[in-house]
Amino acid sequence: MNQKLLLLTYNTPSAENIRGASALPFHLLVERDANIEVEVLSFNANGISNAEIEKIGQQLHAKIHCLQLPSWYKWMFKLHLLFLRVFLRLPYLCYIRLSKEWKCWVNEYSPDVIWVYGEELLGIVKQFPKSRRLHLGPDTESLYYYRMMGQRFVLKSTMHFWKCALMYRKYARMEREFPSDENYTYLAVGEEDVCHLRHLNPKVRTRFLIHPHYEVKDNVNPNPNDNVKKFHRPKMKLLIAGRYDLYMQQEADLLMERLVANANLNGNPNSNGNRNDDFLRSHYSITFLGKGWEKHVKALHDAGWGVNHITFAPDYIEEICKHDIQITPITIGTGTKGKVLDALANGLLVIGTPYAMENIAVEHGVSCIEYKYPQEVIDILHDILISREKYETMAQAGQKSVLKFHDRCLLSKELFSF
Repeated sequence: MNQKLLLLTYNTPSAENIRGASALPFHLLVERDANIEVEVLSFNANGISNAEIEKIGQQLHAKIHCLQLPSWYKWMFKLHLLFLRVFLRLPYLCYIRLSKEWKCWVNEYSPDVIWVYGEELLGIVKQFPKSRRLHLGPDTESLYYYRMMGQRFVLKSTMHFWKCALMYRKYARMEREFPSDENYTYLAVGEEDVCHLRHLNPKVRTRFLIHPHYEVKDNVNPNPNDNVKKFHRPKMKLLIAGRYDLYMQQEADLLMERLVANANLNGNPNSNGNRNDDFLRSHYSITFLGKGWEKHVKALHDAGWGVNHITFAPDYIEEICKHDIQITPITIGTGTKGKVLDALANGLLVIGTPYAMENIAVEHGVSCIEYKYPQEVIDILHDILISREKYETMAQAGQKSVLKFHDRCLLSKELFSF
């Protein structure tokens, strides 16, 4: 017997995140059982074309209906009135509702489950109090602002701190209003996100859903009997992927300063125990994949590093597969980091901060490397040159673990079993 699922979403689902979070529901839907009929109501805030929407609908075997955003939303952007958000009790997307006509359409369609994607679409969740509702965040946004308020770069700026405090209050207030009835379940792709929400709203039904990896190169087929993938010679290829923004800025700056400073040392090792990086520079090259890294590219180049900058890759997965090691200096964030999953699933060794590695089925020293201080990265890079095979095996272990535990088919079945 077929079951009917209705997905209500701010952005139209797509295979990759396009101008906003849109990939997660796509990859969970594409692997669903054939007996689950799906209709999608999307505000298409990510601006996907009609032709592409039709193609996505065919891929998902689902009918996608595009909704109009409310007039107040459009005028707020046209008249540059976003500052009015300060005076709202809740985040502004909470005030979006389905029109009377579309609400009647939903009731007539009578889905077995209404799946709402996007934490802020609380107003739509509340429009169907008697329906079974599955609310996928994917994160708990108040946790993000809670963590932000403890960062050094935020504490140094009074304006930045109070902005974070204001946003934390709005999101915490919103999350306390999540329904607590037995027909409602909230899902997050972060274990800390779930714990934080339970602290704010002890009565809400909430669960942790492991984040699926999205895409692997066609020839990826890790098997215990396969030969371990070898790092490049004569130079191993380091990758730093992602935009240079608030999420990475602080830790990235500290790491780049360390790489440049060590490169400028004279001799081996100095009185502070630091080693000269001529050895590292002769055995590693660095590629930045993303926008905003220009100043660090120049600084490393001037310090003698072989460095490359790619602002955009037409085929992201193909590009990262050209590298051996991904360094992910994430400063702040919640949930699961997609670019870390991409790297691990495609066989790269990942060296990352605790926030980069959280909610991913890997273990420090076994299937990844977790670091807290920039000097640890320098030491690890030296050790890789000494024990190359150890780290090649570690990269393979990370790949196997992610392909096993973050498999989208497995997680799609888990989602729909709820």
